[in-house]
Amino acid sequence: MQIDEIIQNITMLFQPPAIYIVAILIVLIVLGVAIRRRPKGPAGPPIITYMSKMVSRIEKGKPIKDVPVKSRQDIITESFEEKMHAVGLQPSTSSGHIPTSRTPLAKYLLDHGVAESTTDAIINELNELESKEAVKEIMDAAAEGEGVNFTSVELDMAKQLALEEWMRARRRTSS
Repeated sequence: MQIDEIIQNITMLFQPPAIYIVAILIVLIVLGVAIRRRPKGPAGPPIITYMSKMVSRIEKGKPIKDVPVKSRQDIITESFEEKMHAVGLQPSTSSGHIPTSRTPLAKYLLDHGVAESTTDAIINELNELESKEAVKEIMDAAAEGEGVNFTSVELDMAKQLALEEWMRARRRTSS
């Protein structure tokens, strides 16, 4: 008999129409919150989000905001530092960043006072040069930079290293 009374009491709770109205209101509120929280823009990689924002700004006639960009060097440095911290080591920050790679020419130029930005520019530019004379001219220009201290023998050595680097780059691109 007790089970029958429990079942009757439970069914009496659902009889008033107010319960149904409250249940419907709760469902509507939950659906409203879910619709409100739904993302409005396209989901995807951050670059897609930036591009869609740029397109909408152009359509509205507003100026375009620059996309925050990290240099290759910054990305490599962050990755290197994360890996160093993961194994419990502290990378040296005395130079400001971790170099990606150093060719013998780059090491030689840095040792003789050529600025790091100039050295990187020279190394990158070597791939674009068409003649040995152009390579030598770039090295002459680097020797005239501020704080650079080349003797004539050291300048000849720098030119020789630059020519070797240029020849290696030419062989890589021709293969």
